[in-house]
Amino acid sequence: MRTAVHPCPFNTVPYAASLRKIGEVEVDATGAIPVFRRSIPATDRFDGVGPWPYLWIDGKADIEALYTGFRHLVTLGVVTQPGYRPEVEGPDAVLLKQHYVYDPSLPTPELSRRARKRLARCEEAASFDVVADVTERLAIVGLYEAVKLRHDLAGGFFDHDAAHFEVLARLADSVFFRVADDDGTGAMACGVVFGDVLQILHMPSSEAGLRWNASYLLMHGLQDFARQNGLRLMTGGLPAGATDGLRVFKERWANDFLPVYLLRIVNDRARYAELCASSAGDPNFFPSYRRRA
Repeated sequence: MRTAVHPCPFNTVPYAASLRKIGEVEVDATGAIPVFRRSIPATDRFDGVGPWPYLWIDGKADIEALYTGFRHLVTLGVVTQPGYRPEVEGPDAVLLKQHYVYDPSLPTPELSRRARKRLARCEEAASFDVVADVTERLAIVGLYEAVKLRHDLAGGFFDHDAAHFEVLARLADSVFFRVADDDGTGAMACGVVFGDVLQILHMPSSEAGLRWNASYLLMHGLQDFARQNGLRLMTGGLPAGATDGLRVFKERWANDFLPVYLLRIVNDRARYAELCASSAGDPNFFPSYRRRA
């Protein structure tokens, strides 16, 4: 029997509290599987989505809980942890993306001449440190607000607010990092550590930090931290519509990739068909009666 205590913080209610803008938190009978219930517009029905960035699946019992524990939801979309592979790929489980990984047990990627120069300039002018103080950690809020403006994230799935970061700043598993020069903070990152994983959640840069490439020193520091602590550094996949520049940057610091799957659970197929037929949604998006955030 599964227990309510889970090594992955994304499977816990305290972490789920940071994502309440997504929907109302519901948990299965064991307390090990949290999802977010959302109203389906113009109906009296609800659907659900798993925690961001993913739900950790331990085995068949967790999969069964997703199907049997939330039958009142028309659909349930769940992203699984990097490296999890469903027994059968098909309509209910599709490959979503590849997750970038830096594994310190593998050779460290060699930086290009241009990247080495940028890193060297950052090292001369700025410093990388781990941030323990909660108040100092919350400086990331202002950086992320600027990111939301630059990328028009307001009102979407990634419209994380100050409350989200306040929860993260106080989680026992969380760790925050900062790159700063004499003029202030150029970039920050926050994530969680569990098992042998350091999962990065956010890496916002300031406008000034973008100009002096603070993210290079940030990534270099994250690699050092991962090596010193024997952790696999996971930095996420490419978002929809990502630029080629972002792809090159993420590949520059990775030496491995892990697949990430999307579980597409439909509990009420008749209602789902009706909703899809009456909407102008994206057939490549799940659930297709909703629009991409």
